[in-house]
Amino acid sequence: MLFKKVFGALILILLLVVLGALIIGRQLGFSAPGPSPSPSPIASETPTPTPTPTPTPTPSLDPYADKPDIDISLWEYTLVNKDNLLASDYKPDMSAVLDGQYFDSRAADSLKEFIAAAKVEGLTVYITSSYRSYDTQEYLFNKKVNEYLSSEGSPEAATEKAKTIVAYPGTSEHQLGLACDIVDKYYEYMNESIENTPLAIWMAAHSAEYGFILRYPKNKTDVTGVMYEPWHFRYVGKEAAAYITQKGLTLEEFVALYK
Repeated sequence: MLFKKVFGALILILLLVVLGALIIGRQLGFSAPGPSPSPSPIASETPTPTPTPTPTPTPSLDPYADKPDIDISLWEYTLVNKDNLLASDYKPDMSAVLDGQYFDSRAADSLKEFIAAAKVEGLTVYITSSYRSYDTQEYLFNKKVNEYLSSEGSPEAATEKAKTIVAYPGTSEHQLGLACDIVDKYYEYMNESIENTPLAIWMAAHSAEYGFILRYPKNKTDVTGVMYEPWHFRYVGKEAAAYITQKGLTLEEFVALYK
């Protein structure tokens, strides 16, 4: 009985203590801790877009993109070969140049300057041929055909053989009046060995300065259809001559760049 009284008294005291604590807490303004407030979201900074770099132009793969800006239809670029024939009555206005030879009047002064410059270097210059008429070319061609008749066995074969040596009538640049054969006056051979003469070496190196090109260069027979002729120079004007020489082109290849 005594135990129950003691236990009851303890419960009562405990309740009074809890009640007192609650009363004191309210008076002091304390409250049970609530949930921690969520932090305010920080506005993310919009990234500044990276400017797209301007692409570097890709270099042109065309090795002839720098070709001269010219009108390929002008007279000085006229292409004469087996596929581009001159009419039998074609004859330009001509002027006398040297050694009884004649040249297209529009380019005669350039040829004179070319030859004069060679002479200043102490070289002996002789023009073996410049302008030739259609009739003269026909005579020379037929003569060569007759030379080959016995060895080739037929007129057809002899004609084809002759075409590799002498231009067929209408296909010769000599009729155009813009080509000439220049050799050392004292060199007796008219063959490829001419390339080793001081005159031929100088002419090949300086021809472009006067508007001329070596028309039928070595290792280009498959393009020109004509054997190597280190004596045959053709007028095309200074701009074209410089480009053709620099690029190692034939006139056929140069004209094709504008097609």
